[in-house]
Amino acid sequence: MKRWVVAAGVALVLVGGVSALTWTRRAPAEPPRPPAPKTIAVVKTDLTDVREFKATLGFGSAQEVTGRRPGTLTWLPAPGTAIGRGAAVYKVDNRPVWLFLGDTPLWRRLDKTGLKGPDVKIVKDNLGALGYELGGAPDELTQATVDAVKRWQKTEKVEENGVVDPGDVVVLPGEVRVEAVTATLSASGEGPLMSVTATGKAVDASIDARQAAVFQKDMKVTVVLPNGTETTGTVRSVSTEAQAEKNGNGEETPVVAVDVGLDADVGEFDSGPVRIRLTSTERRGVLAVPVTALLALREGGYAVQTEQGGLVAVKTGLFAGGLVEISGGGVTEGLRVVTTS
Repeated sequence: MKRWVVAAGVALVLVGGVSALTWTRRAPAEPPRPPAPKTIAVVKTDLTDVREFKATLGFGSAQEVTGRRPGTLTWLPAPGTAIGRGAAVYKVDNRPVWLFLGDTPLWRRLDKTGLKGPDVKIVKDNLGALGYELGGAPDELTQATVDAVKRWQKTEKVEENGVVDPGDVVVLPGEVRVEAVTATLSASGEGPLMSVTATGKAVDASIDARQAAVFQKDMKVTVVLPNGTETTGTVRSVSTEAQAEKNGNGEETPVVAVDVGLDADVGEFDSGPVRIRLTSTERRGVLAVPVTALLALREGGYAVQTEQGGLVAVKTGLFAGGLVEISGGGVTEGLRVVTTS
């Protein structure tokens, strides 16, 4: 007896001794329903814009020291040497040139009583700080000042003539550390001699000029050290001059130099890459949604879509941590809006 093989979906039917084939079809599947849109509630929160910038640990910007005493260099400090007030910066003809602290360099020979000026004040301020008694007005060269100069010269074992020449001292804003020595022994004592920095470690950063406005003098920042530990620092200066610097793509970008002093000792690190972290903007008690809830309007601006499908125009404020501050009519805490994530 022969067997009939019928393909799937085809049935063999016997009707009144007559065989017939009948095709059967499955009912078409219903198209899948789109998932309900994800919604999230508008929240009242605090937003903080925290930014990080690449920087370098070192001793801050270097300053050139120029000698002004004629003669032969007979002693120079080694790089890394720290020099304080009243200490020798270098020697010419075996006579020290001392460090005085201040903002005004000496420009004339101080050899007559009655002279007045900021250069006289520099000498009197420094001799006073070194323990010598002086009399008269702070910026006047008196006989008591001359006598104090002679006592100082005696202590330093140099000629006791009571006279201070411009080449006798180097006036700098503070104590220094020798960064590099460019002069050599037996060379002239006049001209560029060395570069110095502040004694404390510092952080230098070249900040994109478009973002430099977030840095302000005396601002407190966080410094992330090469080993990941954190310390605090204070912005000491923000340059007002932009310089061109090439980025990773070889394109020139205007940058601004920012100098940050460290508030604590950073241990064994003298140099290396670090990061500066700061809070540029802080907003408290504002309404916010995820950035992914914003819809760009064709006519400009932004809106959010409510759970019911309507659009509510919003004004954006601070963007921080994936959230955005929003405000506008109809925007209330707890309002559920559609978000893409």
